[in-house]
Amino acid sequence: MKKNKIVLLCFFIGIFIFSGCSNKGLDEKEVSKVFIEDFIYHKETEKFKENFVEGDILSKQLTIMTTGVEDTFSGVFDPITGPLSEKEKKQISDGLMKKVRETSSYKYKVKEGKKNQIEVTYQIKGFDYPHLVEQTLDGVLGELMKETDMKASTSKQMILHSFSDALSKGKESKKSTEVTIKFEKVKKQWQIVEGQDDKLELILLAFISGYNNKSNYEKEMNTMLESSINNAKSKL
Repeated sequence: MKKNKIVLLCFFIGIFIFSGCSNKGLDEKEVSKVFIEDFIYHKETEKFKENFVEGDILSKQLTIMTTGVEDTFSGVFDPITGPLSEKEKKQISDGLMKKVRETSSYKYKVKEGKKNQIEVTYQIKGFDYPHLVEQTLDGVLGELMKETDMKASTSKQMILHSFSDALSKGKESKKSTEVTIKFEKVKKQWQIVEGQDDKLELILLAFISGYNNKSNYEKEMNTMLESSINNAKSKL
């Protein structure tokens, strides 16, 4: 009887220890990885929801933010084709994000901040979106400039076809770029320190375009568009 009691006691102690270990939450390195895996790659979502304060709501908010930013990337073709439909925008953004997830990579460094905060610097090697747009335009711009009375629906289909073709050959950016964001531990969970929406957008920008600065990205895009137009004109 005494032996049975000892066995039962060991059993319950084992359960207690296991339960305590399983609920300890993620450490600094783990949470840094899970955040990007959910935000960018749509992986580890359940782990994200469990380990972030109101993780289910936060994950949905990040998805909404991603969708909004994606739409701005498809808007680069509007001056050429006119406004794209929601279906056409989705075709571009879905293809783009799939390629981003296939080609991009990242590393990170964790630094302790004040109180329960950490600063995580992500070194991101994103997708080369400016090069993709350049390849898309090079494939159709000359033809579009020749046919000045072309229907908008036709020009859109040409752009979408050229985009799809260029996307299949898309590549990772040559350079990596860095973005730093702060997290805060609340009991066993984590949260993004308030007032960092701009940092979240820069993380997206870095993964999609290889840039961590909006002004530099816009400058590069304008230079590339001007070059593509001049190149097409020279061939007329």
